[in-house]
Amino acid sequence: MQLIELVEKENIIFLNGDFTKDEIIKKFGEILSKDVLGLSSDKIYNALIEREKLGSTAVGEEVAIPHAKLDSISKASIAIAVSRNGIDFDAPDKLAVKLFFVVLSPESDIAGHLKTLARISRLVKMTDFKSRVLSSSNMEEVLEILKEEESKV
Repeated sequence: MQLIELVEKENIIFLNGDFTKDEIIKKFGEILSKDVLGLSSDKIYNALIEREKLGSTAVGEEVAIPHAKLDSISKASIAIAVSRNGIDFDAPDKLAVKLFFVVLSPESDIAGHLKTLARISRLVKMTDFKSRVLSSSNMEEVLEILKEEESKV
């Protein structure tokens, strides 16, 4: 499965201002609750917070991949958020996170969930995706960059 198939244009956001880790996870719940039918923003928020309690999903180099598996969804969904200011997300390298991939997957699709996380990791490490997206200005541009850069991995 291609990442581009899991990202709706409306799930790409540009964050202006300062957010705490908790505030941004709430925002992710609000965004994805519109895309994932039948899920409240609170349910998504709680699932993402529970995962964060196991350890930060910040992977370093200004990137975080908050993720959760939920039994009440039938297909994966991804939101992408770009923060101009960066957000303290307890990254191992202590850098503020500027690029977020928020992944929700069905509880029953563990293999698909892990493949999605691995694909995001390769995309960020092996292409110019991060630098191009951080200098982009709109949702359509992010989708085009995702399509172009994903074809390289």
